[in-house]
Amino acid sequence: MQDKVRVRIAPSPSGNLHIGTARTALFNYLYAKKTGGTFVLRIEDTDALRTEQAYVDNIFDSLKALGLNWDEGPDVGGEYGPYTQSKRFDIYPKYAQMLVDKGYAYECWCTNEELEHEKEEAVKNHKAYVYSRKCLNITPEQKEQYIKEGRKPSIRFKVEHKELVFNDMVKGELKFDTSLIGDFVIMKSNGAPTYNFAVVIDDMLMKITHIIRGEDHISNTPKQILIYEALGAKVPEFGHLGMILAPDRSKLSKRHGATAVSDFVKEGYLTDALINFVALLGWSPSDSHEIKTVDEIAQDFRINEISSSNSIFEYDKLNWMNGQYIKKMDISKLTDLIIPFLSDYDLSELSREKLEKMVEITREPLTTLKDIKDDVPYFFGQKVPYDEVKDLLGTELSRNVLTKFIELATSWDFCDEEKIHNDLADFRAYFKEKYSYKPKETMWAVRAALTGRTKGADMAGIIMILGKDRVISRAKDGLNLKIGA
Repeated sequence: MQDKVRVRIAPSPSGNLHIGTARTALFNYLYAKKTGGTFVLRIEDTDALRTEQAYVDNIFDSLKALGLNWDEGPDVGGEYGPYTQSKRFDIYPKYAQMLVDKGYAYECWCTNEELEHEKEEAVKNHKAYVYSRKCLNITPEQKEQYIKEGRKPSIRFKVEHKELVFNDMVKGELKFDTSLIGDFVIMKSNGAPTYNFAVVIDDMLMKITHIIRGEDHISNTPKQILIYEALGAKVPEFGHLGMILAPDRSKLSKRHGATAVSDFVKEGYLTDALINFVALLGWSPSDSHEIKTVDEIAQDFRINEISSSNSIFEYDKLNWMNGQYIKKMDISKLTDLIIPFLSDYDLSELSREKLEKMVEITREPLTTLKDIKDDVPYFFGQKVPYDEVKDLLGTELSRNVLTKFIELATSWDFCDEEKIHNDLADFRAYFKEKYSYKPKETMWAVRAALTGRTKGADMAGIIMILGKDRVISRAKDGLNLKIGA
């Protein structure tokens, strides 16, 4: 009987959650959901110098924001905890000693200087460096001498020389010549486990069945498989994902824009759009529909169809997709998300109803929530600048239009958007019939006076939100500007 699928994401809290780690988390999550398995979060915080609690919190918050909720982890517990590596340090020495007792590992008393000398000799002789095994068969007398010198041993894994073959879920069959690896350290002389040892022990004890991670870990895989075999443990299945590259095919970095999930959120990207976009980096849905929820993607997910190639992070496509999500989002929820991006404005000027209306009529061209900041200044304050529309407002056409607009608009119902639409239609028809003004020319004059711009949101919505006093006042400002020109 096949074991129930158990997958994990094990980020290091040495920085905010990177978009690449988020994709790895997503593919693990999708595989767990597709197979009815368990998704585990483990924090690998053994790098004390770079670990910060703020980064741990960021990992938690970012994964939750993306909808990648874990079944077991530091905060929710589980049968195989603790799920924070620094709290598991008492576990690793026992398994290291077990390997020593079985002859799979041995104490290494070499100093850093001695190891550096070995490496320098290898370079001088144009050879790839592998450890010389000089400590494999030291005598009791040598060991006693090292102890007198105050040396403390590390523990090295004794690598059996063979061809190691495994089937990668993404990349297919992979082969390694283990003689090129050399005997590697599993426990440092200060008693701390190395990454390759700790991760095997943790995955083994947490009964992880499938390890899905970035291809930058491929070089670690043969070492880890050798440790599993030496411990007599079942080797999990491995799947290595291609890297995410910037549009110029270099490593994705901050110089290309946001790279951490929290940075994308600060820039106004919706987490639903972001996770949808990330899912398509190396994987394609079975139909032609790219806009999908995480649950829909999970139902369709097929790990064997993940591309083994690197993926290009196309910001233009992310912007397009984010815009699609903005257009379809519930207006009340969208307003809540947009409010933090409107801190430059006094939101108390608008009722909640008018604020939601403002978001509704300005969201069409948005690619990020942040974009709205530059699209809505004319909804706030009493006056608007006319620098961009001076020439337009200085024409006879605009003077005629605004004079009539002020006369008619004073009797309009500013609480009924449909009536305003009808009034504007009649207004445009009047000028077309009497003066042969094109409807867009008529509305350019009104828009310029009310907003200081030549394009923007629907005018009926703008007029309703601004209200009678500001509409008439700005129309008069526009008209007076023409008269004084």
